[in-house]
Amino acid sequence: MRTKLFVIVALLSFVLGACAPAATVAPTQAPLPTQPPVVQTVIVNQTQIVQQTVPVMVTPTPGPNPEAVIPGVEPNATISFWTFWLSPTFDGYIKDTIARFQKAYPGVTVKWEDHQATFLDDYRNSFAAGNTPDVANLSDTEGWVREFAAKGLLLNMTDSLPKNVIDQYYPGLFNLQLVGGKSYQVPWYQAIAIELINTQLYNKTGLKVADFPTKYADLGGLCKTIKEKTGTLCDIRLTMTDLLRDMAYQGNVKVMSDDGKSFTFNSPEGVAWLQMYVDWVKQGLVDRTALTTTDDRVGLDLFNSGRAAFYQTGPQLIRDVRANNPGMYGYLAIAPLPDGLSGKTAPTSMALSIKKDTKFPNAAMALATFFTNPQSQLEFAKIVSIYPSTPASYKDPFFTSKPVAIEESARPLAESIISKQADIVPEIPKPADVNQVVSKAVQDALFGGVPAQKALDDAVAKANALLQ
Repeated sequence: MRTKLFVIVALLSFVLGACAPAATVAPTQAPLPTQPPVVQTVIVNQTQIVQQTVPVMVTPTPGPNPEAVIPGVEPNATISFWTFWLSPTFDGYIKDTIARFQKAYPGVTVKWEDHQATFLDDYRNSFAAGNTPDVANLSDTEGWVREFAAKGLLLNMTDSLPKNVIDQYYPGLFNLQLVGGKSYQVPWYQAIAIELINTQLYNKTGLKVADFPTKYADLGGLCKTIKEKTGTLCDIRLTMTDLLRDMAYQGNVKVMSDDGKSFTFNSPEGVAWLQMYVDWVKQGLVDRTALTTTDDRVGLDLFNSGRAAFYQTGPQLIRDVRANNPGMYGYLAIAPLPDGLSGKTAPTSMALSIKKDTKFPNAAMALATFFTNPQSQLEFAKIVSIYPSTPASYKDPFFTSKPVAIEESARPLAESIISKQADIVPEIPKPADVNQVVSKAVQDALFGGVPAQKALDDAVAKANALLQ
């Protein structure tokens, strides 16, 4: 930094005026007439004040790194770090971020490993083997965080992290997979769902993309119009592997009692949710195979082949359409996913968690929060279609500027979508067994003529029996 030093030199001298000596009168002479004194005026020259600017080179004292937000990081710590299926595609990003981290926290060494198809088994086995990584990339969506937190194996982030660090994340994402009301993860990158629209079909309805329903329950009316105008069906798909999740988000159904001792999804809200789908099936508005399949390719293939006007998917699958049906690519548009009655969106989230008995808790928290800070997530989003869990990332022109390609058109919508993501489904005991019970009940109502109320009453009774 260059500073300016002003040197002021002031020199001031005063010259005193002199007076003429008085006249001497001879005693023998008559006195001379009195003369006024002669005043001698002396001009005093004032010294000018001179200002000089003297440049001085100053070496600035380095300030604290703004990304170093965790105090008390242990000196010379070595942190092991596992990621899930990010290598080799993102080797450059991971290594560059680690290098930036080590500038923010000098002296900390990071040992990175990427695990892929066997990640979950490797992580489970690591606790018995004694080689558990300090920081691990776990999936919130698949319940991995809750699995290990419930066993007391992960560090409580709610009580360990400074509040200003917690506040950099969307609250709904930091508070995913809570155990005992505490978070055991920091949210990393997210996925979002959008409605991908084939305007070649959709425009035949007389509607505009801007008219796409904003409420999930209104999709039935749209599907009726689509069927009447185009002769095609909607390829709406239930999440057959987690139907209680669909109930909670779409129907605002309270699936369990507050004490977690009984199921409650046979409530009026649960019945109304199931009846909505029963009505769509009876009216022939939806493709039956697509509705209850566990293979998301069924609906995507209908859309790719031009036999469905819209499809719920992620923006990344626009490239799939471009590859498989280039002629449709120019007719693509997107709309936000309609809100369910809960007003929340189910998150699809990757997280970073820390083992509870890490030798270097502060260094481990420093690494986890560094990879998930606004700058790191923004840089990741510029490489691949992921969406940050940090509001500050969305202020960058990368997200706010007008998109050019259809693949980029979800960016301006992403912040509003991510901000609605929250975990509203409680921990479900024996989730696979319970879902099998619910799945049978739902299909009995959809295709077997069983009234929605009876189907859910029977399912609740069977699900409660699993809790005994």
